Amino acid sequence: MAKKPVVMGTLAEVLPETPRVSTFVVRLPEEAEFSFVSGQFAMLSLPDFLNDKGRPVRRAYSIASSPHDLARKTLSFTITRKGEGGLFSNRIHEARAGDPVSVEGPYGSSFVLDPQDPRPHLFIAAGSGIAPLRSMIRTLLSKEAPPPIELLYGFRGEEDFIYAQELTGYEKSVPNFSLKTAHSRPSSHWTGLSGRVPELLPRLYPSYKGQVVYMCGHPEMVTQTVEWLGTAGFPEEAVRKEQW
Repeated sequence: MAKKPVVMGTLAEVLPETPRVSTFVVRLPEEAEFSFVSGQFAMLSLPDFLNDKGRPVRRAYSIASSPHDLARKTLSFTITRKGEGGLFSNRIHEARAGDPVSVEGPYGSSFVLDPQDPRPHLFIAAGSGIAPLRSMIRTLLSKEAPPPIELLYGFRGEEDFIYAQELTGYEKSVPNFSLKTAHSRPSSHWTGLSGRVPELLPRLYPSYKGQVVYMCGHPEMVTQTVEWLGTAGFPEEAVRKEQW
C-alpha cells in the first residue's frame, strides 16, 4: 500500500453516538488538499501517542462524512472504544477539541460508491459497519434525484443505534428512503425486527429485484450475507462488501 499524503488537522468536535461509540470531526487546514470517494478510509494518528519505537500509532478508519462535507474542511470518523486491547481507540476517546490529529490517505478502491449508478441501492450494515455506508447515503442524498435507498441495519439494542437521529430523520423526510433496524439482543418492549442480519435475509430479500448492494460489518455477517444473496440470485457484480 503506497503511502498517501499526510494532513495535520485539528479535532473540532466529539459527538457521542452510543455509550461506546463517538464520531470525531477533524477540521483540516484551509490550504489542505484532500479528496476522497465515499467508502474510502484514512490512517489516523495522534502526534503525542507513540509506540515503543517512538513512532506514532496509526489506525485505519472509514471516512464517515461525505465528500460534500469537505466544503467545510471537515472529515468525520466514527470509532468504537474497544476496551482492553483497543490501544488507539481508547486513546482517541480521551482526546479533546483542539487536539492535533494526523490524517493520511485516502486509501481503498474496491469498496467505493458509484454515485452515477441509477439502480435502487440496498445498504446492509452491522454495528460500526454503518460508518462508510453513512458516507455513501449522504452522497446519494446530495443528488438532485437520488435513487431509491433501503438500509438494513443490525445492532444489539436500542442504545447501540449509531446515527439514530440522522437515519430516522431520513426515514421521515426523504422520499424513497427506507430504514429497517434489527436488534440482536432486543428488550422486552421491542416490537421491530429481531435477530442477526443474516437470519432476516430470506424473509426480507427472497429474490433479486435489480438492486446494487453495499454491505459492511464483521466478517461472519458479511460472509453469510454474501452467501444468501448469491442463493437469492443477486449477481456478483451487484454486491460490494467490506468487513472488519
